[in-house]
Amino acid sequence: MNYGRYEIIEELGKGSMGVVYRAYDPQIDRPVALKVLREDRMTSEAFVQRFLKEAKAIGRLSHPNIVTVFDAGEDKGTIYIAMELLEGNSLNRMAEDNRLTLKETVHLGIQIADTLDYAHRKGIVHRDVKPSNIILQSNGQIKITDFGIAHIEDPSALVQTQAGEILGTPAYMSPEQVLSRPVDGRSDLFSLGIILYELCTGRRPFGGENMAAIFHAITQDHPPEPTQINPAISQELSQIILKCLRKMPDDRFEAGHALARALSQSLGEKEPLPQKESKRKIPFFTLVILLVLALGGLSYYFILPRVTKPPAVEKVALGSLKVESQPLGAQVFVDGAFKGKTPLTLGLSVGKHEVRLTLPEHHDWEAQVQLKEEGETPLLVRLIPIHEK
Repeated sequence: MNYGRYEIIEELGKGSMGVVYRAYDPQIDRPVALKVLREDRMTSEAFVQRFLKEAKAIGRLSHPNIVTVFDAGEDKGTIYIAMELLEGNSLNRMAEDNRLTLKETVHLGIQIADTLDYAHRKGIVHRDVKPSNIILQSNGQIKITDFGIAHIEDPSALVQTQAGEILGTPAYMSPEQVLSRPVDGRSDLFSLGIILYELCTGRRPFGGENMAAIFHAITQDHPPEPTQINPAISQELSQIILKCLRKMPDDRFEAGHALARALSQSLGEKEPLPQKESKRKIPFFTLVILLVLALGGLSYYFILPRVTKPPAVEKVALGSLKVESQPLGAQVFVDGAFKGKTPLTLGLSVGKHEVRLTLPEHHDWEAQVQLKEEGETPLLVRLIPIHEK
């Protein structure tokens, strides 16, 4: 199958607005990520404009930490965006696996803050900064993606966000987003503060069983200091994160470069990375001995017969999630996979799951749900209608 000149290789993932494919561009002989708007979304002018807005937003940006857009077009009754194909893991997966140290988290925060500062200076406010929209590559470099609801400072552009319309992912919204007030770059820094808090402490600063509870926490509650949850966090870093989470934009860092500078200074008294120390202290002769031992071990492993034990069967604890929505009939996605329409009862493994609900002419709902083993976990979601002009 093709869209335009792009040959589809495989599906990489689905979202509320589109499907992302690994594709091949024969014109310049390179793989690309092709984001295709779902056909059912083509009936809504708001979704079409929002989809095209992503290409326009990223097209104005040229930064090593922002995904590159190559092309946009129309085919088979829908529209597509050809983008840079990224290899790596999203920050939400890294957080789930606890694969980031505090120092690595701070370095990531510096990269993200500097990148957002660049976008803000170009007149782009992301408005949906969250771990799943930040990809960490194998070389340690981050890439920010998904500018579909970005605010573009362009006086000639049509106003697409109406008064009272809420855009973004509830758990990572700023107070001004929740209250449908005008936003600037400091809103993105609030969302980054939530990410830093979560990566450093293992939990989000604002939570709740439903959207209303989450919104109340974001606008009214003051989370405990990160250092109280994780004593390994320095007092300086703890205060930086809390400054990002202040309710009033004027009380936060004035720009991304100021946050990046503060994070860099918080590392000033840290010791150098142990890996670098060990590299300097290991003499060449020792490395040769280690290499010989490693080769000997590999020879033993591959040449001598081995007795293998049958793999142990791991018992997976299961729970039940009952999903209901108002109105009914919303599509339910769990960890990116479509599960059916509401009302729906699912058997899932115990633990955290990313749950997204979508319904035409309504705002998407997305949150992280903690599923317990005992009994049934209810989830009632009230979807907010989109008020189009």
